[in-house]
Formats: sequence, structure tokens, C-alpha cells
Amino acid sequence: MKKVILILLCLSLAVPALAAVESYGEKYDKVVEIFQSLDEEDALDAIWDSETLLKIGVFDHDKDYTNYASHACDVIKEQELEDKEIMVQVIDLSQLIQAEEWKVLGEAVCR
Repeated sequence: MKKVILILLCLSLAVPALAAVESYGEKYDKVVEIFQSLDEEDALDAIWDSETLLKIGVFDHDKDYTNYASHACDVIKEQELEDKEIMVQVIDLSQLIQAEEWKVLGEAVCR
């Protein structure tokens, strides 16, 4: 059962059309759309874990993902969500799939 849940979770990160996640509003949805678009070539997907935690799924290419998380803060500010302290975590999807482990490659707090 645990493997089934993990596979569904991985699919929700990697296949946006299958993700049945709660919407926190139009501005939050727009941030996810940006990170799902081809304009953000590093990101494969993004999900809001809560109103104050954005997770962005990537495959690790030995980059500085803390800088990428800071870039995500800029995107969040452009959508006028700066009234909350939001944490951005960049997650390694290959570790999630292979080792069932949430490996954070970089993170930033948007203020």
C-alpha cells in the first residue's frame, strides 16, 4: 500500500494533469502554472503543500538549487503573494522515485 501511495505522489509531481491538489486561490494556481511551463526548464512540476510551502520537483543536475528557490521567491512576489512568509523547497524527483526519500536540494524563505 505504501508503494502505491508513493507512486501516486510521484505521478502527481511529474504529471500535472493527474494531480488532484487543493487550490489555495488563483494567485497560487498561477505560480504552479509558471513552474509547470516550458519557460521554467529546470522545474518538472510544482505543488503547494500548504499556503506557506511550495515544493518544486526537479532532476538534480548538480546546480545551486538554493538560487533556484530564491528565483521562485521572485516569481511568488510577482504574483503578489508577499503578504505571507512562504518556504520554497526544491525536491529531487529521482530520489523520491528511487529511494522513497524527500531530498531537498535547495530552499529559500520568501519575505
